[in-house]
Amino acid sequence: MSHAHTVPTDRSSPLSRLARWLQARSFALTPEQIGITEGLRAATAVALMVTLALYLDQPILSWAAFAAFWACLADPGGPFGVRLRAMGGFALIGTVLAGAISAVAALGHGWAAAALFAALSICCLSRVYGPAATQVGVLACCVAVVAVGYPMPPAEALRLSGVFLLGSGWAVALCLVLWPIHPYAPARRAVAAIYTELGDMTAELLALHSSGATQDARWKAHAAEHRRAVRDTIERARAAVGRFSAGRGAGRDIRRALLAAIEAGERIFAGLIALGYDLEPHAAGTPTDADTLPLRQLRAALVRTGRQVLRSAPDGTLVAYEAEVLDRVARPAYDLVGRVAQVCAQALADLTRAWAPPVDDGALATVPENDEAPRRRLTPARALRLALAPSSPIARHALRVALVVTATYAVTAYLDVAYAYWATMAAVVVMQPQAATTWPRTLERVVGSVIGGAAAAFLAVALPTPLWLLAAIFPLAAATIALRSVSYSLFVTFLTPLFVLVADLLHPGLNAHGEGIALARAFNNTLGSLIGLAGCLVLWPEREPKGFPHKLAAAVEANMRYAILVVRAGHTPYAEIDAARRAAGLASTAAEVTRQRMVLEGRRRKAHLDEAAALLETLRRLAGAATVAWLDERTIPGPPDARRIGYCEAATARLGALVRGVATDDSALDREGEPPDDIARAVTHVVQAAKTYAHAMAADARARA
Repeated sequence: MSHAHTVPTDRSSPLSRLARWLQARSFALTPEQIGITEGLRAATAVALMVTLALYLDQPILSWAAFAAFWACLADPGGPFGVRLRAMGGFALIGTVLAGAISAVAALGHGWAAAALFAALSICCLSRVYGPAATQVGVLACCVAVVAVGYPMPPAEALRLSGVFLLGSGWAVALCLVLWPIHPYAPARRAVAAIYTELGDMTAELLALHSSGATQDARWKAHAAEHRRAVRDTIERARAAVGRFSAGRGAGRDIRRALLAAIEAGERIFAGLIALGYDLEPHAAGTPTDADTLPLRQLRAALVRTGRQVLRSAPDGTLVAYEAEVLDRVARPAYDLVGRVAQVCAQALADLTRAWAPPVDDGALATVPENDEAPRRRLTPARALRLALAPSSPIARHALRVALVVTATYAVTAYLDVAYAYWATMAAVVVMQPQAATTWPRTLERVVGSVIGGAAAAFLAVALPTPLWLLAAIFPLAAATIALRSVSYSLFVTFLTPLFVLVADLLHPGLNAHGEGIALARAFNNTLGSLIGLAGCLVLWPEREPKGFPHKLAAAVEANMRYAILVVRAGHTPYAEIDAARRAAGLASTAAEVTRQRMVLEGRRRKAHLDEAAALLETLRRLAGAATVAWLDERTIPGPPDARRIGYCEAATARLGALVRGVATDDSALDREGEPPDDIARAVTHVVQAAKTYAHAMAADARARA
């Protein structure tokens, strides 16, 4: 067969590089999750309600437009039953809250504050039931904080409930019946993104290998950036697929096929880790086309496999052909490049077998479903009891949100702030259980509100007639929903002009013209976001359970455990080694992201983050050396090395304590003579870097004492 169909070896796109840079600093950007069809559907739901309100000259129908928009946001994707429970539940809860809070608010600010506090406390407890319920709870909180700004007598409040039910019911019918979209599309996009990232990693490896550079900063940046990006992408895909119950029928088959694609991606990722470690010191000189052919073919196979993952009916024969070609071009190569290519070819071949139609139920048992049993045993009643326990972080977070948002309402009501519900809504959505995740969300909300407010002011002036405003609402609603899973700041950037234009169109001159509404939106969002952040920092701050040294120590221990299991490969199941490699990657990524965030907070010198970066680099090299040894063990089996096992175990017993700052006799970590192989040498470098970090931290502690 011809190999002329291999794809170019260009580097990854600027957007992919930007996404990796932002993810390393706790700001999510996932371009693969653009949902154009979902956006068009939501825009249709919103635009029809706005058109109806404008045509009938009934501004109260703006609530139907907002209800339709919120109901589209409540759609979690997945099986019909899951979506119906989430969207239908939101429609019913929102209908009750809208009328009840509005009627109580008419009794006075004191009653309104009490009702708002109770509603927020209850809605925030939904977090205990998982991501879909959490989203429904947050959206229900948004309904409550907006309704409190629309006090009405009981009859009008009942009418408001009917309008809300109209809008949300229309959106539910549109999404579930009239315009169904494949429910697993977001999960497919998340899994396909693994192969995009792996393709980018392969392309960067090719570019570095061809450059002839050895042991320079580009190799270090490649290892840190791509390993973290691929690991994050894999875990996002696991979470996306994990939201769907295994169930029965087609849904079960789809879920297992996606899990098989994730597992194949894990194996290919391991091979690329090993390859990066091996190529770095041997990159001098320009490789020939024959040298790079396996990697070029691997890149082609990854691109084409990613395309098949996106399809509802993937073509396994095409992926099998790619695996066959990859295996054929890899066999003449006797170096690690060839062995890695063969491992990747085998992973793709196994994937095609997992995609094949099963003969019976037993044939489906190739991908474990161990996470399902514990989830089914946790009944809704027991989950709620756990959430209400005094020590429960969910209960504390619910109380925190209720207190902060109610206080924000009281202040804005006292000051008679126009569109005050935008401030309270901002406080609701930015507050997260941990302050470490609240402040990036706050920054994204503020930036998006300011940019979106400026855009809204321009549109309000540039679009002089209601028809032009109505025409602008459709693409804004489409972009808002399409980008909701891509980037929170982009979501808010389009959400702001959408809400401003709807308010200007249906309530002209109520408090201000379009540009005034835009200014109020930007100011109130900024105010509410900052109040929410302050609340997370002051009221029972749920900081990360342990500080950065503990995360760093956990990364050291996880990588050392992985190395030990590899050294014992002859006595360790491959599945256990795979799990240890994943745990090491997760621990290293968590430490690296925390370190990057601390750099942004200006704590580089105080926390000795440069020394920590050096230690993390040695951990990446240890993982690379261990993965190379793992591949050697798979392709060239050999007996376990007792010297390596003893050295790694002795170091692991002390390194964690040393990095945590626990008094440890680090002289026991010294090794006499030259380490026997790459793993032992990598462990020696980890020990040296850990000592440097621990001594710097200890010196600081003595200086403060």
